[in-house]
Amino acid sequence: MLSRVCYLFNFLTAVSVGLVFVFLADVQDRYGLADWELGFIASSGFVAALVTQLVMSPFADRGLIKPLVIFSVVTATAGTFLFAIGTSSWVLASSRGLVGVGGGLFTVLARKALLGMDTVNGGSKVGKLMSTGVGGFIAGPAIGALLGTISFEAPFVVIGIATIVVGIPAIKLVGSAPIATSQAQHGDIGRLIRRPRIQIALLVTFVVFGFVGIFDAVVDRYLTDLGASDAGTALVLIAIGAPLLVLPSKAGALAERIGGVRVAVPAVVVAIPSMFAFGMANSVLLLACFGVVQGVIESFEAMGSQMLILEVTGAERAAVGGAAIDAVGLTTGAISASLAPVIYGEFGPRWLFGGWSGCAVVALVLIAWRATAISEPPATVPVAVSNS
Repeated sequence: MLSRVCYLFNFLTAVSVGLVFVFLADVQDRYGLADWELGFIASSGFVAALVTQLVMSPFADRGLIKPLVIFSVVTATAGTFLFAIGTSSWVLASSRGLVGVGGGLFTVLARKALLGMDTVNGGSKVGKLMSTGVGGFIAGPAIGALLGTISFEAPFVVIGIATIVVGIPAIKLVGSAPIATSQAQHGDIGRLIRRPRIQIALLVTFVVFGFVGIFDAVVDRYLTDLGASDAGTALVLIAIGAPLLVLPSKAGALAERIGGVRVAVPAVVVAIPSMFAFGMANSVLLLACFGVVQGVIESFEAMGSQMLILEVTGAERAAVGGAAIDAVGLTTGAISASLAPVIYGEFGPRWLFGGWSGCAVVALVLIAWRATAISEPPATVPVAVSNS
């Protein structure tokens, strides 16, 4: 029951995000927003989630789960409803910020609760959590297109009500789950990032989230420019996200079996030409094809980096380790989402995605360098202390 509720609530918060991104072009036209305001709205959720996870994750590792999960459910729900009534960039960005706070924090708490007392089968569990998030994001446009025929506000009201319904049992189940605890401190994050495995995970996350931020901020405009309707955009996003619905749990299990480095690094190598090709698409169909390939690659990049974290932290400090990787991902995503609409508007998709593939080349060189510094074996799973 715990896993089902975690996955469902994670799905719903991701749906809330997906709803917004398919309507970004519509929101821009409806309220006369500038490109920088679109970037502001797109990036606000990343920034809010970043700050929340850095501040709150040590408390999760100490076992203070229940008040945090209450806070995450309330903020995610409030943010979803707020987007339905917002008319200015500041209100819309605040809405996304609240969803970022709630969704980002819930991901940390759900990961901690699902891992429980140790990291056995952790790759598969975390992979399924990722899949539900991706599933929500790609389902969001379809739900938005369907309910949007009623009114612009209808999708956000319906999803807001659903988060309340699922959030109530989530508070009870996640808040009382047996977990491995430690006396985690905020300084643990700084100590963790000195480890080569963590550094590689952070660099891989940099590559993944940089692309995700760019994709989220411009995909609606990109597809609209190529001639796609709202319904067509929803279908393309479903196709692009389909690999991420099924592959992360398998990629996570593989990374747990053979090691995170051996999964994540090859995935980055093949991601570079894939990201470059994404910006070269000249039709909706071609963009969808490139996107499907990228979705496959991202499954292995993301789960390889997640397992690299767990190899160092075990279950006891999984929240702090997750916060470290999410901090880099969310920072990168926020910056790339802020800049992407401006770069896209001025120079087009080739320069935008080609430029990011160049950044990924630099990251790959650094990854290869840090891989040579790995000498210690993965951490063994420590004896955990039950805490509810």
